[in-house]
Amino acid sequence: MSKSYKQKRSRKRLTVDDLMLKMTDAVKTMEKIILSDSYTENQKIQAVNALSGLVGKYKGLIETHEIIERIEALENNRMRKVG
Repeated sequence: MSKSYKQKRSRKRLTVDDLMLKMTDAVKTMEKIILSDSYTENQKIQAVNALSGLVGKYKGLIETHEIIERIEALENNRMRKVG
């Protein structure tokens, strides 16, 4: 059997920092669409809908990033005490 498209792709996983940067870029792009006069009302509405969904995911990603940083700090403190 041949491999599916998803199996053929060789993209490495994004880190939390990579995702945050990509989401920030997406927010900026949608912001430009919403504030610009060169897009139709329908395009602006789609950008607003996409932005509202992205904001919730971005918030969750930030929370996850903060938890990861806290865990790493705790692990580093533990290693210093053990070592």
